[in-house]
Amino acid sequence: MVLDTVVYHPTLLKLIKYLDATAGREKSLRLIQYLVRFLSFQVKQAGYPLALFQLLKNLQNQAAFIRKALRFLKPLNHLQDAAKAFDNKLSDSILRHSIVLKNIAYIGYLSLDSLAWFKILGLVSTKTFSKAPKYANWFWFAGLLAGLVNDLRKITITNSQISSISNVEGNEKSQDKMKAVQVENYKATRKLVWDSLDFFVVLNNLGFLRNSEGAIGLAGTITSVLGVQDVWGATKI
Repeated sequence: MVLDTVVYHPTLLKLIKYLDATAGREKSLRLIQYLVRFLSFQVKQAGYPLALFQLLKNLQNQAAFIRKALRFLKPLNHLQDAAKAFDNKLSDSILRHSIVLKNIAYIGYLSLDSLAWFKILGLVSTKTFSKAPKYANWFWFAGLLAGLVNDLRKITITNSQISSISNVEGNEKSQDKMKAVQVENYKATRKLVWDSLDFFVVLNNLGFLRNSEGAIGLAGTITSVLGVQDVWGATKI
């Protein structure tokens, strides 16, 4: 009976379903990758044995390698999302175009990421398109920039809606609408923080900023936690 209670516990069932999905595994590996990146910097700074530092760096590299495999063909998802956003003529113009640009940029970013995976596997010469990592980061930069525009636009729209609802005489319907808009405003603000931290990472990757590995690892860890939260919340049992 005790075993049944554990085996069929809703949290365990949800964890199994979460890890059974590619998105769940990829987000978890991203969390490991950046957390280990942060920890390896702390270990090195604290003067711990070099072997421990190397172990953590190897774990970071392995997590990054597996993530590349899990993201293979993911550009197709972004191609579909871009097409859907482009066809939605009724949406706000800035939101629509920023979503399209964001997804097109991510198609480039993930395609070049797959090329890096092929190189590691030995399917493509390491000399082929040697600047691929740099261009991949530029695509990520463009995608995040479009995402930031989208976030700010959503915040502007929801703030305007909140002001309009506040000026209306309170009733149950308006209160429900206010709660819904406030939720959307929170989501947009949360996404703005998320994209800003990832933007910090890519600015360091491109050399515009020169922060420590610890700072980059911490920023990536925070955004990874946000990603895990989203996938976990979307997992239904």
